[in-house]
Amino acid sequence: MKPDDPTRADRWALLSDPHIDADVSAVSRWGESLAWNLRKVVGEILAEREPLDGVIINGDCAHIKGKPGDYRALADLLEPLREAGLPMLLTLGNHDGRAAFRDVFPRKEPGPVPDRLVTVVEGRWVIWLLLDSLREAGRVEGELGASQLDWLQGYLAENRSKPVILAAHHYPQTSRDDIFPGPAKIDIPGLLDGEEFLRMANAHPQVKAYVFGHSHDWRVTAGGAEMHQINLPSSSYAFNPSRPVGWVLAEVGPSGMVLELRALDREHPEHGRRQELKWR
Repeated sequence: MKPDDPTRADRWALLSDPHIDADVSAVSRWGESLAWNLRKVVGEILAEREPLDGVIINGDCAHIKGKPGDYRALADLLEPLREAGLPMLLTLGNHDGRAAFRDVFPRKEPGPVPDRLVTVVEGRWVIWLLLDSLREAGRVEGELGASQLDWLQGYLAENRSKPVILAAHHYPQTSRDDIFPGPAKIDIPGLLDGEEFLRMANAHPQVKAYVFGHSHDWRVTAGGAEMHQINLPSSSYAFNPSRPVGWVLAEVGPSGMVLELRALDREHPEHGRRQELKWR
């Protein structure tokens, strides 16, 4: 379809957990180069034959505690996307630092929630609400917090006519122990206020999906009567080496969206698999 075709789906590149370090030679626990993997993802996005509407990077942009040098390195790696004119939207995760992030990626206008990085993007078919689940840099658990949840409740109450997709870094469960491989169960915290968030989001039928990262995994849970849950893979490394690394192409239309995994390992069994989600 042509870029100006009013019936075409919005096309977004969804990324999460790049964990870029000021030292671009930094590697994952499995020895993979974090920066090299992100460079490859950027190259794939630029090579897309059909135009993209933007790129979302869903938290843990920095490697450990969100230092200024991490974000300068990230900005350099993302520069080809900026030069190509692709809008880039970033959220914060538990390894990010809010002040350092803002110094390198300043906002032109303040967001709707003071002291939180919240972004509202109105696409052709849906509204994206990018939320901020960073509780404290270096702490694994996340939290939306009372002020952000209050704002979200008010926004959803006033905006019912168009589908909404929510995104934040942390998964909505309070904790999970199925992330790392092997028999040892390591409890990994998620959203401390996840139950309240899920009740609120599912109570508003215009909310169609929640997109998150944090677990460095790829998983889609069809919502049925509730919103869909979409767990994005890391663009740099997986906690479990059997899981994919890469990005997700999201094609969003008026009644649902199609997700396609773009694994860097083209031999991965899930690479190229498309999943269609219908809106509730």
